[in-house]
Amino acid sequence: MIRRVLRFGVVVALSLSVAAAPAAAADPPDPGTVERLSHGTGVAAYPSLVYTPKSYDPARPAPLLVMVHGCQTTAEQQMRANLYNRLAERERFVVLYPDVDFGATTQPGPLARCWRFFWPGSWHRDGGDAGAIAGMTREVMARRRIDPERVYLMGMSAGGFMTSIMAAAYPDLYAAVGIMSAGAYADPLCLLGSPVTTPVADSAWQAFKEMGPRARVVPRLVIGGDADTGIVPACQEKALEQGLRTNNLVIGGRQDGPIPLTPATVRQERQAGGHDSTARTYRDPNGCLIGERWVVHGMNHFWSGGSSDPKLASFTDPKGPSGAEISWRFLSRYTRRSTAMPCAEAPVAPPPAAAPVPAPTPPQRCRERSIALRLPAGATAATATVNGRRVAARIARDRLRLRLPARVRTRTVVVVRARTRGGDRVTRRHAYRGCGPRRAGSS
Repeated sequence: MIRRVLRFGVVVALSLSVAAAPAAAADPPDPGTVERLSHGTGVAAYPSLVYTPKSYDPARPAPLLVMVHGCQTTAEQQMRANLYNRLAERERFVVLYPDVDFGATTQPGPLARCWRFFWPGSWHRDGGDAGAIAGMTREVMARRRIDPERVYLMGMSAGGFMTSIMAAAYPDLYAAVGIMSAGAYADPLCLLGSPVTTPVADSAWQAFKEMGPRARVVPRLVIGGDADTGIVPACQEKALEQGLRTNNLVIGGRQDGPIPLTPATVRQERQAGGHDSTARTYRDPNGCLIGERWVVHGMNHFWSGGSSDPKLASFTDPKGPSGAEISWRFLSRYTRRSTAMPCAEAPVAPPPAAAPVPAPTPPQRCRERSIALRLPAGATAATATVNGRRVAARIARDRLRLRLPARVRTRTVVVVRARTRGGDRVTRRHAYRGCGPRRAGSS
């Protein structure tokens, strides 16, 4: 009976989406290669696509992004819609697009091609669709030279619900996760706005229990439209809050801290000719980013900022900000090892495995002072954060001048985001022990 109610809920909710207005032209072909793989055999096999960019170098471990599609969507359509492949060329990462098994393709109506996020058999490690997605991920890691510290998961709609599940069932596999238009762990009824939906505190506790001995902090991004009639905004909010609460349980055994459940910053993002957004950030005790929420104003149940190809108009709203850019900017901050406290964000250059581990740096009372960091060639605009907090900065020739704030710190992480004359976005991280670089003119 419960499963019939859940299936009915999915049908109702996913029937409410509307199509975006199509544009006139298809996208150019991607320069890399697409390989078709299969996990399992016969009708139980799960197909997938693997995009390997031309920039991939087998001599260097590459990150892996796993992109899980929604209902009534194929891996091929998701790949064409979200525009990760062109980003993979620039940032040199491999993309896996898992697909459902034969049984899911025969589900009725809007449930066609749905991952079984509504079925309790998929809520646990090595079970159902969750076990299959993990298996496909490991197969690609074995076939390509993948950095196991930089494996990320992103899901859309039903794939987003699966992402909430995977973060709990496989925290040892994925360094960080992103969710587009979906909800929390083991809470499929929230998409109906039902009063019997699982309380977020219960969902957080269930996710923590599912982690078991593998429990670790898993940074989480959630994106969605405030006009989403398929997965209501309240459901999306629960997806973020459940992740924050579960991370708090990992750190200290209580749900409301040490990571605050209220945002550290709220900013408005303008999209010329499209949908504006509100972006909220959530930070760990050391001020490092650990959660992020984007609300795209006026967007329904779509992938934000994807392809304008009219053939993909039912999957993507190109008027939204780029979901691919937003998610990669968030996910790529992290390695699996680095999310332990006090700071979740990864250092710029971790020491080689054979190098001795340095003694912990004691907290230092740092004075306010100015430094200058070298910018990428051709940079015309740039911003900077220090330990996750925005600071004033200005460009002086080929350097960015900024002020390190007065504060007690054990390390100083400066992140510079620049835009070049050619329109490229470049991110550089500078990590220092203690109060920062010894010389004010350090690059």
